[in-house]
Amino acid sequence: MKLPTQVYLLGLVSFLMDVASEMVYPLLPLFLTGLGAGAGVLGLVEGIAEATASLFKVVGGRVSDRVGRRKPLLLLGYGLPAFLRPILALAQSPVHVLLYRFLDRTGKGLRTAPRDALLAESVDKGALGRAYGLHRGLDTLGATVGPFLAFLLLPHLGIRGVFWASAVPAFLALLALLWVKEAKRQETRPPLPPLRLAAYLRALPASYRRFLLISGVFALALSSNAFLLLRLKELGLSQEQVTLAYTGYNLLYALLSYPLGSLADRVGLRRVVAWGFSLYALVYLGFALAQNALWGVTLLLLYALYSAAFEGSSRAYLATLVPEATKATAIGLYHTVVGVLLLPASLVFGALWQAYGPGLAFGAGAGLALLALALFLLDGRRPRAYSGSGPTGL
Repeated sequence: MKLPTQVYLLGLVSFLMDVASEMVYPLLPLFLTGLGAGAGVLGLVEGIAEATASLFKVVGGRVSDRVGRRKPLLLLGYGLPAFLRPILALAQSPVHVLLYRFLDRTGKGLRTAPRDALLAESVDKGALGRAYGLHRGLDTLGATVGPFLAFLLLPHLGIRGVFWASAVPAFLALLALLWVKEAKRQETRPPLPPLRLAAYLRALPASYRRFLLISGVFALALSSNAFLLLRLKELGLSQEQVTLAYTGYNLLYALLSYPLGSLADRVGLRRVVAWGFSLYALVYLGFALAQNALWGVTLLLLYALYSAAFEGSSRAYLATLVPEATKATAIGLYHTVVGVLLLPASLVFGALWQAYGPGLAFGAGAGLALLALALFLLDGRRPRAYSGSGPTGL
């Protein structure tokens, strides 16, 4: 069954915006250093940026459900990074960079849940795995192309010139978004009342609440990919080789996402999610025991297999557990919970590494992933679409 044009358009939008974002992201540490900032300031900027993205995901989903529209939130979420590029390109102090990263991540937070909900609403449930797999593949392909374009342009344009140039794919993403359509909802929506999170969670299906809990446990096993790259360098790779290995990871991730999404539709989303938990635990256990660079590179490529299998299938699985009326809010809440837990997860991981070495840090991550897998298997239910009316009074 062929996927609708809508899915390809949303994938193209994400591809172009990721090209724009990843043209900028690898250059930010060097740029901040040139503005007089140290590692502490860099950590503060990135910490605030990622926390902002996580917190705004539930906001974007909730507003989208309340107004009954997806596209306005997408236009705002993709438009902020595109139109505010001059703040970064003209920055004269770390405060300007912080302002840009805050607004950029606000945009990402606002668009993520409405986009995922629109994807789920664009296809039949039997094609959810392929739809999310294709989207993740195109998104990750953009993350591969962006740094390569920056590498090519940097000698000719300089850092600020690359920042200006990154506006081109960002505006192309907005142009592609104009072609995306959504079904109009006829019902009148009440004003947005205060969020009552506890009551909202109780009204959602129990299967969603259980998966949110399991995902929270798994989020504590996650850490920044920077730790994987640091481990590769520790195992003997040069900085250039680490960069090349990471490019290979992104490329393999992009190439595998769609076929693994298609596989998930055939064998079941739940099964592929379980494989993802298992692969993550295996990779982290491997990094805990790795003895040489070849072993490390092999594990990084296996990590690409995990990413391709888990990222799309977990989002597709989540979409089967929530009611249509609050789909974007529920998806946004999931992303917010997982995103907020990534900060303590990385802090604890780094503390364990510094105090006891990478073996214990990666071993602890593997143990938490296995705990999440055990809880998921104990839950033991097949994914099924929510059939009730769901909570509406947020």
